[in-house]
Amino acid sequence: MTDGGYTYAEAAKKLRISESSLRQKVAEDLIPHRRLVGGRTVRFTDEDLAAVFLPVQPPPPAPLRRRRAGRRPSSDTT
Repeated sequence: MTDGGYTYAEAAKKLRISESSLRQKVAEDLIPHRRLVGGRTVRFTDEDLAAVFLPVQPPPPAPLRRRRAGRRPSSDTT
């Protein structure tokens, strides 16, 4: 990384995605990035790229199912 941050090509290589996919995700504001003075040049920091890999919270466990109260077969056979 240069002092200015990663370019699109460098960041895409580091994330193992295509540069066009990275550009699309930036356009949709799905990946953190920095715009340099003038607003056209985009750079990515290590923190920006690390944020892409933050673990997603797992879904809460499903509620336990209760058994219906019913008659149990009788063990008394006469």
